[in-house]
Amino acid sequence: MTTSGATVRAARAGLASTTNARGVRRVRGVRVVVKASFGAAHEGVVAPGDVHGSSLASMGFAPRRTRAGADAASSSKSTVVDESVVMFRTSATCPFAHRCWLALEELDVRPREVIMENLEDKSEAFKAEYARAAVDAEGNPSVPVLTHRGATMVESALVLRYLAETFDGAGASAASASLLPKDTVKGYYGQLFADTFQTCVPLYFKMLRATNQDELDAATKEFIGGLQKANRCLELGANARAGGAYACGEQFTIWDIMPMTFVPRFEIVLAHYRGFNLRVALKENRCDALEAWIAAVGSRPSLVSTLKQIEEIRGITVQQAFIDHFAKFVSWRA
Repeated sequence: MTTSGATVRAARAGLASTTNARGVRRVRGVRVVVKASFGAAHEGVVAPGDVHGSSLASMGFAPRRTRAGADAASSSKSTVVDESVVMFRTSATCPFAHRCWLALEELDVRPREVIMENLEDKSEAFKAEYARAAVDAEGNPSVPVLTHRGATMVESALVLRYLAETFDGAGASAASASLLPKDTVKGYYGQLFADTFQTCVPLYFKMLRATNQDELDAATKEFIGGLQKANRCLELGANARAGGAYACGEQFTIWDIMPMTFVPRFEIVLAHYRGFNLRVALKENRCDALEAWIAAVGSRPSLVSTLKQIEEIRGITVQQAFIDHFAKFVSWRA
């Protein structure tokens, strides 16, 4: 992407368009605005495939092949442009906002307008909009922000739940998704897993913020312990899930979306800054159920598509985009 924001290719697989000088483009009738420019890549730039020698495909973030051999991420879908969803503000790299971005993809619903905010250079309109909706009007503005039916909503978990309930099975295609568990027992185990996996997030930041080797070693031990607990949750629900690899079995739900956006970030960012190999850690600690879940969510077309879109929006590899995003949390390198 040029610093003027003059050229950003349409990110959706199989579609191509260019952004005008104002950073505005249309994809499938949706107006996408890329706000401001992004700074230079952070020191320690990686080329595609340089994170433990892996590309997105080799890390498992690639679509499954259908029986006909077609790429699932590029299959044609009908799309609802819901005119009552006035605006969706997000960020190309924020893992929390990514949850709602995935939900919109899965539910086959497009807002009238999507605004990609640069969180390092927040627009005044974004600040004002967030202040109107947030409990703490003076707080640091964050994404996502969704405007629907005259209401402006913040907080990723709440917006995700709202989208899942409001657009449940409402997409244009015959197989429109439902992200709400159809079975309450499976839903229990799904939420148990998602809530437990979420405890790894502050430990991830603890690893990044470590200021010496002892702190890093202690944080890494805690992080691995969190992964083991998440794996245990999947094992506990194995009978209820009846062999399905998702958190609720065969059905993909909000309890997959809540934790899954951190998986590629854990893998890429911890490998770069802390030399931590997530896949090796899972194997060494016998987290077989968690490995299977990561493989399943890693092949979701919604995740594959949005990761590709991040590269298109930022004009760099998704690895570098995530490394840049989390650089501010790292002050010490071994």
